Amino acid sequence: MFRSCNVKYLCGTLISLYFYCDIVSCGLIKVDKNILEDANLITPDLIKKYGYPAETHKIQAKDGFVLTAHRIPRPGGQPVLMVHGLLESSVTYVILGPEKSLGYLLSDLGYDIWLLNTRGNRYSRKHKRFHRYQPQFWDFSFHEIGVYDLPAAIDYVLARSKGFEQVHYVGHSQGTTSFFVMGSERPAYMKKIKLMQALAPVAYFDYIDSPLLPFVKYMRPLAFLARSLGLYEFPAENEVWRRLVHQICSFAFQNTCTYFIQELTGVDNQQFNISLVPLITGHSSSGSSLKSVEHYGQQIQSGGFFKYDYYNAWENRRRYGADTPPQYKVANVDCKVALYYGKNDRLTSYKDVERLRDNLPNVVHDYLIPNPRFNHIDFIWGSDVKTMLYDRMLEIMRQVDSGEL
Repeated sequence: MFRSCNVKYLCGTLISLYFYCDIVSCGLIKVDKNILEDANLITPDLIKKYGYPAETHKIQAKDGFVLTAHRIPRPGGQPVLMVHGLLESSVTYVILGPEKSLGYLLSDLGYDIWLLNTRGNRYSRKHKRFHRYQPQFWDFSFHEIGVYDLPAAIDYVLARSKGFEQVHYVGHSQGTTSFFVMGSERPAYMKKIKLMQALAPVAYFDYIDSPLLPFVKYMRPLAFLARSLGLYEFPAENEVWRRLVHQICSFAFQNTCTYFIQELTGVDNQQFNISLVPLITGHSSSGSSLKSVEHYGQQIQSGGFFKYDYYNAWENRRRYGADTPPQYKVANVDCKVALYYGKNDRLTSYKDVERLRDNLPNVVHDYLIPNPRFNHIDFIWGSDVKTMLYDRMLEIMRQVDSGEL
């Protein structure tokens, strides 16, 4: 009993000291007022703040979801559809401002930028039949995003882009997974893609080294427990959760929040600017479904790239004609694809990306970023991401547009 109390006391003391040093540094961390302002602006207002035009469009998916796309219009420009990752939003591609963010860099070159918000995030929580507090609203994963959201967005963009029959596509993380689903399930849309650029592409998980791995083996009972409690959104009550985390990480525990972010995505102190933590927490965790997280957990266990497993042979047979779900046919993704990935990414291993590369039929550019510390969020938040990555992406797009590639 005495030993147990001592351990608890020691752990409590260490945690308290860590938080104390975080607050004091040992001194309270000062927060840039401009960063705090940006952290509280919605995407269109953020775009307008930096002198760019912004539009908001509503896109109807065939299964009833109403999606929001934010546009930086360039009439007559080649359309670019940009899709964020899990728990992210359209702000992903404009968050670091005009000098660094890819959305602005492309706009400056004359491209017509479309920033999609996939179903369930803070900007896309409308459905023709279901309310967000009904479980049916949250019955989706990256599969439905690939089958419904992306095709609807592509058709909508092309209908408003006279003289263009193809879009450039840029996806980060889940924005790549859902694209590979679309290519597998709706291969006709590959003809509408001029070039797909995949940032931290996610399909296979044989080699990831993530602190989340111990939880994956308990994914099924944890998901069952959550649903029995009526929880279908992830994280639950997202806006309340997001604001709470933002307040905590903005004014007291920036070091602590930095530690957790880097533990999840990969440690890169050189590229990660701790002063941006309030900006990250102000916009990240924009919400998704429990089923999306669960589907990714299934992929980690499966050793392949599979459709959602309903844990019921009868239900799987009804949906797929087999006791177990089939793999996605990534060989159907025959548009031009450029892959960009890092060695320090804890959410997608470079070895798994190489496996994906070998299964894709039309990879025109394959780039393992030389910096050994480059991680999952550096693709969006890295201090030198423009010179380390975006300049190369812009050159590849130029080559494709000119017919050189």
